[in-house]
Amino acid sequence: MELVRDRETLVAALRERGVDYLAPSEAQGGPVSDETLLASLAAHEDARLRSALTALFLLHPELADRLPVILERLEPLARSELQARYMAAVYLQRFWRTRLEIYHLTAPDLPDLFSAQLGLPGADEGFGKPGLAALAEWHQRQRPVSYNRRVEYELVIEHLIAILKMRARHHEPAPVG
Repeated sequence: MELVRDRETLVAALRERGVDYLAPSEAQGGPVSDETLLASLAAHEDARLRSALTALFLLHPELADRLPVILERLEPLARSELQARYMAAVYLQRFWRTRLEIYHLTAPDLPDLFSAQLGLPGADEGFGKPGLAALAEWHQRQRPVSYNRRVEYELVIEHLIAILKMRARHHEPAPVG
């Protein structure tokens, strides 16, 4: 699978899909297919780009349908990254549902594609809270870093809610699938 490595091109592609909290705000780039974007973000060295996958899935739950084909083509580290970011979106959606709906993000539930495979709690258990904690531990084992994965997931939802609040003030619709 061909990957896009240029950060600005990826930021522009994210902005086109409603994930517009990453710099540069004037990012420009050519068209990037959904499949290429998902794979490129999962494999990218920039942690902020990888974490944007979670916001992308929350805004565009229809992208879940593309995961099986993309996962087959990724290297193991990128594959686990894509699974982790997707499951973070699944759990965060359950946990933050009411707040997301306040800001008109009324997307259908993301399907729980990987909890059983990864040995994680089901998406609806405890409104996603136990799953998010278990996912953070699983993710840390796959790609050890010196920061708290759970906090990282929460920062994504905070950025997304801030965007949704701003759009609500300007009466812009949430860019759902």
